[in-house]
Amino acid sequence: MKKFIVLLSCVAFLLVTAGTVLAADNDSHQVTVTVSAINEVAIDGGNVTLTINDETLQATDSTTADLDWATNGSAMVITVETDNVAPVYDLYVTAANVTGGTATAERAITTTAQNVVTAITQTAGGCDLSYRATAAITDAPGSDVHNVTYTITTGI
Repeated sequence: MKKFIVLLSCVAFLLVTAGTVLAADNDSHQVTVTVSAINEVAIDGGNVTLTINDETLQATDSTTADLDWATNGSAMVITVETDNVAPVYDLYVTAANVTGGTATAERAITTTAQNVVTAITQTAGGCDLSYRATAAITDAPGSDVHNVTYTITTGI
């Protein structure tokens, strides 16, 4: 009798479970796809060293570093700034050969973020970074070290 009750319980369980699982010949559920803001920049190439060693009192480098970006945003800009709060020598950058945006004029790199590429909308792009450093004849020999940061952000 005990076996019969266990067997009957198992059959009842299977019938209830099968009825619940197989209640219809189709079923559906909701799937949500979310796209986050994509705003990425990357510097290709190495660190840049500019050596001023002649009467022109300037040095340039337009081959060492490039900048690449990707965004799904609209009206984005790329800004540039340095962490050097008291540089002795002036440092400038120009975005050259820009794809996926519009270059601004040469920018002095300061601790205040400044646009270097504008008009970036839903694209992957890039540019060559052209640096220029200048000194005055009255500047003593020495070095400035800059950690230069590029940021992609919504334009103003």
